Amino acid sequence: MLARPRGPTIVAGEIEATRTVQGYRIARAEALRLGRERIEAEAGRKLSDRELERLIDEVIETNEAATTREGAGPTASPRTP
Repeated sequence: MLARPRGPTIVAGEIEATRTVQGYRIARAEALRLGRERIEAEAGRKLSDRELERLIDEVIETNEAATTREGAGPTASPRTP
């Protein structure tokens, strides 16, 4: 039996996203909203906008590096609003 995903899902309409050939494209503002909700819930504290932006940028860089290492190249620019 497959486990249900934790947190909000695109399919359930809880995350605003656009369907693409490669999967889904989530706008930066939506990623920031979701990131803030999850991090603040898990950390039990509020994040400044600067802290949140730094964390999101680190995740984007890590994902881009992993995608490049796999040879697939980026599927969409995550920095496009």
